[in-house]
Amino acid sequence: MKIKEELSSLVEYSRTYYSRMWMFATAGNLSVLDPESGVIWITASGRDKGRLSVDDFIGVSLRSGEPIEDDPGKRPSAETSIHTAIYSQFPGSTCILHVHTPTSCALEFGLSRDEPFRFITLPNTEIIKAYGNFLEEPNLKALVVHNHGYVPRISEDFKLALNKKVSDVPFFLIENHGITVWGKNVWDANKNLEASEFVLQVMLSRKM
Repeated sequence: MKIKEELSSLVEYSRTYYSRMWMFATAGNLSVLDPESGVIWITASGRDKGRLSVDDFIGVSLRSGEPIEDDPGKRPSAETSIHTAIYSQFPGSTCILHVHTPTSCALEFGLSRDEPFRFITLPNTEIIKAYGNFLEEPNLKALVVHNHGYVPRISEDFKLALNKKVSDVPFFLIENHGITVWGKNVWDANKNLEASEFVLQVMLSRKM
């Protein structure tokens, strides 16, 4: 796997997401996994995604989530634990995109600490074929997790939910926060993000 090429692709996509208002004000985080070394290259905390460069990524261990080298100028994203959880739960995934689309932030499902996660049924729109599902009425379900202030708790609920049911789609939502998608490479993850955002827009329009 050519990490530098994958990171360069992520940088290009980050500018696109910024232009779409999906990663304003340093929000969001992106990563690629090197399966051979077990190192996740994730955006450092507080980086402007409209001006991102390959140098704005930091390597962390998939196993521990800790940086592989000491760099006082970089801290891993606060949501690193979510990335490690996804890579561990979905072997074969090598890219994760977490963005704050207005649509994913606008949808509400009434979750709380008492009900920290739920699987929701997605509309059977044509775009679902992007996930590789060609059934006429697949009735796919996606996971939504409560937006805990303590990020590792989100990771814990994500893993707990997947112990109960395997996700039908390559994304999950953090309520009032944003969408996180994964894929087998950067291009695949972006495809899943675009398809998922379209599905969410259909959901939101039906709630209005």
